[in-house]
Amino acid sequence: MRSLIAAAALLSVAAVAHAEDRVMDTKSGQAVSDQFYLYSVGDCTSVGQFRMKVLEEPAHGKLDIRPETFVIDTSPCRGRKFVGTNVSYKSIKGFHGTDHFSISAGYPTDTSEMRYSYTTYDFTVNVR
Repeated sequence: MRSLIAAAALLSVAAVAHAEDRVMDTKSGQAVSDQFYLYSVGDCTSVGQFRMKVLEEPAHGKLDIRPETFVIDTSPCRGRKFVGTNVSYKSIKGFHGTDHFSISAGYPTDTSEMRYSYTTYDFTVNVR
């Protein structure tokens, strides 16, 4: 399981777009997931759930995107709970090869004005 951990001080900034490539490995018919959560560095408080939009569906599997609570196991916020979003992919049983999907993930940069910064994640899933 991989995690996107964003530690940020909340600032009033304009929304910007970024792109990031992700690679995941799994076995045919088994789920693999990526966790998205954000917290404030100063006080280890959860900033909330990401806004997710599927830009490209996988051709050989299914996505499951849902809110989830994560417990952090690294410093400085070890043991703290954060609300985030879990993105899970499961290939069609019997499929072996490479699959792709893309999502846009928005995280709050200013909760008082509901401003979000968006990043596009292009996933490559290697299914053995």
